[in-house]
Amino acid sequence: MEDDFNIQIDKSSKKTIIIFIAFFGCILLFTIAYLIINSNKLVKEKILSIERNTKVIDIYNNKKEHNFLYVKYSNGTQKILEFSYQIGDSVSKKKGDSIEYIFRKDSIIKYNLFEESRKYGTLN
Repeated sequence: MEDDFNIQIDKSSKKTIIIFIAFFGCILLFTIAYLIINSNKLVKEKILSIERNTKVIDIYNNKKEHNFLYVKYSNGTQKILEFSYQIGDSVSKKKGDSIEYIFRKDSIIKYNLFEESRKYGTLN
């Protein structure tokens, strides 16, 4: 019974398997290095590409996502609550700008997304 799982590999197949493992190991190593080197650039590009002109219509606990607080916008999008929005806030962010403007009653609140990303460690 114990000999049923004993696999015999000849030398040419063994060499091919080692080359195959080394090749994918190198690809994995280069991918990780690329992501480490370019992570700041990718985060900045993602923040700058956001464009939002909408109004907060609901703040709720999302039971599908471990009861995290989510915000629902008037344009139909829903995302995790990152700022202490209130229902009725108008949110405006232009593409290429890192500051999100929140219009609440008679005041305008500036929310700098770069500073918040640095504070939470996703941006250096």
